[in-house]
Amino acid sequence: MGKKERFLTLATVRKTFGREGELFLKFHPGVSRTLLEQRKESEPVFICIDGIPVPFFITSLQPVGNDKAVVCFENYSSQQLAQEWVGETLMIKEEEEGEGEDGTRLIGYSFQAKTAKGDLLKGTVSQFFDYPMNPCLELEFEDGTRSLLPFHSTFVKKTDHRNASLRLSLPEGL
Repeated sequence: MGKKERFLTLATVRKTFGREGELFLKFHPGVSRTLLEQRKESEPVFICIDGIPVPFFITSLQPVGNDKAVVCFENYSSQQLAQEWVGETLMIKEEEEGEGEDGTRLIGYSFQAKTAKGDLLKGTVSQFFDYPMNPCLELEFEDGTRSLLPFHSTFVKKTDHRNASLRLSLPEGL
């Protein structure tokens, strides 16, 4: 169960600015421009096109006051190319608190698991195995038996980091 991608809206592209593909951004109220300034160069920003977030890499960023900036995207080095993004919303990936991409943070968490028959089982997460295309949690039940469970939202129903616990739904045959 990898992270679900969530996006934070940062700014709206107001107009083109200059002849080299620069765009003038106005940050949304309550959003600090430092979010854009502090991102790594390898991290893209996103614009939704037909409902799909499309990554764009910023080649230059010039702050203008507290709530504006001038940016230039890689491969959009002319005013005509940049013009198509006027009016669009700029977003960044929002970092979620929660389990890491690999699930190792869940080792030691207690769990309650409901089986397909309706039984309630308890235990702890004893290991995480990062198998390609099928990461798995190793569950150790109260009776000492162990079993692997695919690390997927179908089976991991709720994660409570404050109490270090999980609510699971076990497939038939486990």
